[in-house]
Parts: sequence; structure tokens; C-alpha cells
Amino acid sequence: MHCSRSEIHGGTVTRFRATIAGLLTLTVGTALTGCGSSGDDDNGDTVVIGLVCDTTGPGAGYATPACTATKETIDQVNADGGIDGKKVKVVQGNDESDPTKTPTVIQKLVSQGADALLMLTSSAGVLQAKSLIERTKIPVFMPVAANPQVTEPPSNTYLYQLGTPTSDWATVYCAAFDSLGAKKVAFLQDSSPSQVQFNKGLIDSLDCVDLDVVNGAIDATDLSAEVAKIKNAGPDAVLVATQNANFDVLAQNTLHQQLPGVPRFTELLLSSLPSAWAQAQPGALEGLVGLAGTTDTNTKTVEVAQFFAETEGADFRVNNFWTQSYDAVQILKQAIEEAGTTDGEKLNAAIQDVTGFVASSGYPGFTLSFGDDKHLGADGICGLVLVEWDKDNQVAGPWSGYEPDCAA
Repeated sequence: MHCSRSEIHGGTVTRFRATIAGLLTLTVGTALTGCGSSGDDDNGDTVVIGLVCDTTGPGAGYATPACTATKETIDQVNADGGIDGKKVKVVQGNDESDPTKTPTVIQKLVSQGADALLMLTSSAGVLQAKSLIERTKIPVFMPVAANPQVTEPPSNTYLYQLGTPTSDWATVYCAAFDSLGAKKVAFLQDSSPSQVQFNKGLIDSLDCVDLDVVNGAIDATDLSAEVAKIKNAGPDAVLVATQNANFDVLAQNTLHQQLPGVPRFTELLLSSLPSAWAQAQPGALEGLVGLAGTTDTNTKTVEVAQFFAETEGADFRVNNFWTQSYDAVQILKQAIEEAGTTDGEKLNAAIQDVTGFVASSGYPGFTLSFGDDKHLGADGICGLVLVEWDKDNQVAGPWSGYEPDCAA
């Protein structure tokens, strides 16, 4: 079946007006099936990339810089001649990390001619839209997602993930807990539905320790009761599990006061949010250990940081939101050039031929690869770096307690 983009508008076929509800449903489903890019001629001399960026919802803290990084990288690609001589056009939508809105935003971008999508939003929305993505038959990248369910069957043919999955996070956390001799760990999570869903896989994978899960409201202004409960249980370490910076900082402030000396970890990529450090009480982050995606020992990270600093200014601080978004654009460019077309199925096959792509994140030598049965790009756990904060609430550098063996 061949469908031109002009035939689809707002998820309906404008050429026909069906008056019977059942016929309309059938028409919409048929229109979306196979109506991704139908080849080079659809968009003339332009490659269209759709961005779903949560710039106003709960994911804005990571999605906004990732979206900016993506567009700045595309600007560089265009300045260098585009992709196979074609300029790249960006169409953008905002789903506010609301799973009920994600499918509508995707349909809109497809109707605007998107040849591929970069989803800079919550995993929950993509999970909701997986069957829709399967029908559109255009590749979809999740540059900063960590939920491995996104790229698991079914309906994962066109879905790809650059970020290290939570299963790898668990591997690193377990190694860190082992280095401390920690057997009993408190798991303080915000109780929002999206966070609880996100944490489920991580909790299941943290079978290396006795885990005590404690819930707190995402909009809490006082976590004293929750931390008192943790204190009474006598944990060897505490892991704060949230993607909300306000919750994380409140938790760290309270834990610093009530459990001094107990090792603390954060699930949030707090190292990528320096504005949040200033919200912590003096010294409250000292000794805190958290995941990061970058280290200045990786020369490619340094090169990408210098590129972004040209636009963002001398004070720019690179993190994995920027580097993984940069890599997603470069991988997509490589795949389109390899395929010689933006046809969805041929482009998808070219993505699955990408192996050993040297990443801008992680330790030196960390690579990304894809395949028919490999939709999580990370080749091992060396995309994760554990860092530690100092007494001034600043990241002091890599944590000395554990570093994965990345020499191989």
C-alpha cells in the first residue's frame, strides 16, 4: 500500500469522509499502517525528523536540554551539507510526558512528514504508543530513556534506545553496594504512578540486597516521617529513587540530617542538573554517589562538549542528555546515508547494521550497536559512571568505591 503524507491529517484520511463510525476506525487504522516515509521522493530535498520534547511536563528537566542538543546537532549537520545532500527539517511536538497525549503528538508529526522520530520524553508515553509506532513503520529513537520495556517485544520493530537500561543500573548499584559491604538497602521512591512503573524493573533487578521500599509523595514538602521509618530499620545504605529533582534534594537534605554517616545513592541523574545542587542545604550532598553518563577521560565526550560550548557559552557543562542526543542524530544520519533512502523499512534495516559506534558518553571505548534482536544500543555497562559530591555540594569526580572494568 502506498500513502502520501498529504493524505493524512490529524490521524484521519482527509480524502474520504466516513459517516459510519466503524468505517472511520478502519480507515484510520489503514491510513497509519505503512504510511511512514515511502521513500526519497516524499519530501524532495528534505529529511524530516520529528521531535517529541517534553518542555513543560515532569520530564522537562532532562527533555529540554536533550531537545536543545538535538536541534543544535541537526544545525551542524545542515551546516556540513545535510544528509546525502538533503537538508534536515525539524517538526516538533510536546506531550508533557503524558501517556494519554503521546499518541496524538506522534500522529501529528507523522502527518507533517516525519521520516524518523526522536522521543525526548518519558518512557511511559512511548509504552502507551508502541502499537501505533509499529503501524507507522518509521524508526523511533529514545536517546535518554532508561526503561528497557520500551524496546522489548511486542511492537518493538522500529524502537531503539541509546541510554543504558535500568538493568545495567542495577548491575552497577549492586557492585557499589558490594564494595561497601551493604546488605540491607532502603529504597526511598516518589509514589507517582510513572515513577513506580519506572522503578519496578530496577527493584526486580536489585536482588543482590535486602531492599526496603519506602514511598513518599512526589510533591512532598517534608519527608521526615519517611526518613524516620528508614532510620528505624537501620539500613547499610539508602538509594533515593526518583526522576524529580525537588523530591531528590528534599530527600538528601533530610537524610543528611537524620542519617549522617549512612552511605547515600541517587537514582536521578543529578550530576546532569547543577541547578538542583544549589537547592541543597550546605554540605547535604557531601558523600552522595550518583550515576552520570560522562567523564572527561573520554576524548569524544570532550570534543562534543567543546562543540556545544560554542553555542552555549564557556560555562557550559556537558552531560549525557547532550551527548546521547548528539549520538542519536549522528547514528540516524549514518543509517540514512547507508540506506540511501528514508523509506521506513529500509532505514530500519540500516539502523540494525550499526555496530561499534563509538559513543560520546561513558568511559573511553564505550560503544553502541543495534541489530534485529538488539534494540538497546549500549554495549555493556561502561556507559555508566558513578560520581561523588563534595562538601560544597559540587561533583568532585568519579567515585573511588567502584569503577567497571572497561579495558576490554
